[in-house]
Amino acid sequence: MKKIDLDTWPRAQHFHFFKGFDKPHFNITTHVDFSALYQFARTNGYSFTQSYLYCLLKAVNQCTSMRYRIVDDQPVEVDELMASTVFLKGDETFRFTPLYLKKNLGEFCEHVHEQKSYYMNQALLTQEFELRETQVSQIHVSVLPWFNFTSFSHAAHETSHCSGVPKFVFGQYQHNTGLMPLNIEVHHALMDGVHVAQFLTTLKQVIFELVD
Repeated sequence: MKKIDLDTWPRAQHFHFFKGFDKPHFNITTHVDFSALYQFARTNGYSFTQSYLYCLLKAVNQCTSMRYRIVDDQPVEVDELMASTVFLKGDETFRFTPLYLKKNLGEFCEHVHEQKSYYMNQALLTQEFELRETQVSQIHVSVLPWFNFTSFSHAAHETSHCSGVPKFVFGQYQHNTGLMPLNIEVHHALMDGVHVAQFLTTLKQVIFELVD
């Protein structure tokens, strides 16, 4: 993790302007074409969900702006991101499962299986979870495969400290169009719409490189 020099950072004024807002995040929902990745996963025997989670983790790690955070009221850039991901249990409750980027999709799928085998059998709130949630080198990811959506709003404390951890929510894959909703929430002191657009371009490139 390294500090960002506010004397030279082009976003310094934007950072100071937005970080004091009561609600400093902005939130967009877009529909991404995942048809090529879906077909690739089915053809090669991979989980589609694990495939797009792998692509997401690879893309956020390639995007500098997605690695910006606020620590001690100052902007920093973290080195590598992991995903705090939500998976559903058979009793219709969920568990937070940490996922780390691996060098290829096969290794990542094995990693997801191992992580789920452990964390799905743990309590929702543990000391390990509370400690992990203080780390800024993560993103928050939810998967809602049961329905399509065009907007999303997250639960949040009204006066919580904001470190700028991005949040992602995937919706239901639409077989007739190949599109899937993706909600993205980021801190406006760290990112603008152009940076979200750059991330989406990177995500599409990561998918292209995987399936090509």
